[in-house]
Amino acid sequence: MSMEEITVWRETASMRDFYVNPKHWVLTLLTLGIYAGIVYLVRYYTRYRLTNQRLIKESGLLGRRIDEIELYRIRDTRLHQPFLQRLVGMGDVEVHSADVSGSFRIENLPGAAEKREQIRSLSNEAKEARGVRTVINE
Repeated sequence: MSMEEITVWRETASMRDFYVNPKHWVLTLLTLGIYAGIVYLVRYYTRYRLTNQRLIKESGLLGRRIDEIELYRIRDTRLHQPFLQRLVGMGDVEVHSADVSGSFRIENLPGAAEKREQIRSLSNEAKEARGVRTVINE
């Protein structure tokens, strides 16, 4: 049952919404550009990767944090797409899992709706391959 892990996509948190959001412009002007630099560095050093087995989030400028969720453990996904993010074709995807890590949020993701659908589809394939069944308590 050893399946080779294949990367489906890699993304860095996007800056596209930064350019259309007045809040970001005001904070950038008030801090003489420091705010824009910090936001850029945080987003640049936040990377996401979807494989046919895992969803991985790496973050950190000086230190490094890696969170991952096995696709067969994903219980649900949710798309958050405020108006300004919709204008520039991006959003946030929240992934809920059945393991101890609980959930994490993929923020400022270009093409978020399509990528959420890919996560859902690959999650269903991974569950089917492992014979995982979902039990719903009502």
